Amino acid sequence: MSRHPAPDELLLDYAAGVLAEGPALAVALHVALDPSSRRVVQHLREVGAALIEGETGMSAPDEAALEQALARLDRVPVEPPQAFAAPSPGFEWAPAVLRPYLAGKDWTRAFGGFDEIRLSPPGGPHRVSLLRLAPGRGLPVHRHVADEFTVVLQGGYTDRTGNYGVGDFAVGPGAQEHEPIADPGEPCIALIVLEKPIVLTGRWGRLLNPFLR
Repeated sequence: MSRHPAPDELLLDYAAGVLAEGPALAVALHVALDPSSRRVVQHLREVGAALIEGETGMSAPDEAALEQALARLDRVPVEPPQAFAAPSPGFEWAPAVLRPYLAGKDWTRAFGGFDEIRLSPPGGPHRVSLLRLAPGRGLPVHRHVADEFTVVLQGGYTDRTGNYGVGDFAVGPGAQEHEPIADPGEPCIALIVLEKPIVLTGRWGRLLNPFLR
């Protein structure tokens, strides 16, 4: 079970299929790596299907109907993640749901001393990237003005909000500054989904904010 699960409202939106591609990919990776959240999503989908098909005998969803449906689903086993083609060399850590996004991709060095793979198409509503941080290295101190979602895929990192390992889901702390630093051991690899550019708050970082936009 993840120490930092995705918020319930995100799991509900993911199960309903209403998330944009970037946030949906983040939740899909979290669900693939966290059996508890995977079970929640399965239950939500089964509940939705039961209510739509009228299996509960109710014309509209209510609390009693949800409880009845969930009670019947307690015995539903957790489905394993779907299998896809074998990962490309160097991407063995990638969950199956991520592998189609990695075709023809490779790491590039980003300003700040970390590696990045951009996954989102230009002009998309979210910036979706894989970041790779060497142990002990961190991202510049910054804050957020919109949603940020992070899923750890290898290693781990620590910031003022806590310590995050493989499968953990982090929601950006908003206006609160933070500086994620990779934990000792193997490099930290994480998927980052940004709705809007971050705001650098360090002494020199402030001078670079215009270039981030």
